Amino acid sequence: MTLSTPRQLEGKVALITGASSGIGRAAAIVLAQRGARIVAAARRQSELDDVVAEITAQGGIASSIVVDVTREADIIAMVQFAVDTYGQLDIAFNNAGTEGVFAPLIEQDNARFDLVFEPNVRGVFNCMKYEAKVMLEQGFGSIINNASMGGVIGFENAALYIGTKHAVVGMTKTASIEWFKHGVRVNALCPGLIETPFHHRGIWPSVEAQQAFAASTPASRFGTAEEMATVVAFLGSEDASYVSGHALLADGGYSVA
Repeated sequence: MTLSTPRQLEGKVALITGASSGIGRAAAIVLAQRGARIVAAARRQSELDDVVAEITAQGGIASSIVVDVTREADIIAMVQFAVDTYGQLDIAFNNAGTEGVFAPLIEQDNARFDLVFEPNVRGVFNCMKYEAKVMLEQGFGSIINNASMGGVIGFENAALYIGTKHAVVGMTKTASIEWFKHGVRVNALCPGLIETPFHHRGIWPSVEAQQAFAASTPASRFGTAEEMATVVAFLGSEDASYVSGHALLADGGYSVA
């Protein structure tokens, strides 16, 4: 068995949603550094421009498209853009989503339910469906869904968010059974406490609370977006050729502590 080189994704095409910041941005950059041609998708063009500029400045190849994953037409156009631009689709990292509003379940309502479930569940569902149509026709591909450690454990006051992430893990497992025999692998990345803008938008009441929560993990710190990106690169590569249907926890040991 030959170990991977730093260019383990040479010649592959990777589509990443939510690529404008956080884990998505880091994944776009890391996968490009490893040889993949990147399609960066998100809602904010200016931030996508920054990602593409950083990748091309490093000698990589990247394009961008503005996408709202709550719109099925946007997703169809995104996948077609990837195929039209690069001729194939090898890796898809379905990363876009929202945390919604954290509150006791009894205080939640249908409007908040829709706000969280539309991008986190319906958006991932549609991304998987249209990405897989291309990959199944090709006979190869790797889909990675961002499920969060919330896909395998629970948190107080986070019923809607946790519900969406459990749904993503469920879709991942089911799709892996349907598609692996046709050459398409499907896995979920389950990040823990990661230092990104996403984790600092209204979740933490104070810096002290952040520090206390981080200290509660065996790692005694938050993870980084770049650490998550390397896991995405592994799942998208041939190193993970026998890995499918897996919810990979990258949480600094939080869920077992």
